[in-house]
Amino acid sequence: MVNVTATKIRDNLQPRSSTGLGRPYNGYLISLPTVGRGMVIFRDPSGHRMVTTPVRRVLSEFGAPDIYVETDNSVYRLRFRSASSAEEAISATVRSG
Repeated sequence: MVNVTATKIRDNLQPRSSTGLGRPYNGYLISLPTVGRGMVIFRDPSGHRMVTTPVRRVLSEFGAPDIYVETDNSVYRLRFRSASSAEEAISATVRSG
């Protein structure tokens, strides 16, 4: 599990003034986002989980600490809370993308 903050930056189904945009979701990412599967984040400290619609694509910039995950309905920015987790996630994204 990886400690992460996910921020919804776009909602494809709602108008631009959607209420959930920009809200951070803190929790633990069970596995790295995989195209075709929903992304699951166990939210901290409530214990609830957030499950997204299937992932369409995963993007990252070389040297940037964040990755972007586009799902069928939304786009999320994932910020990893430890440097080693971020490096592992970005290298996995580069290998798979």
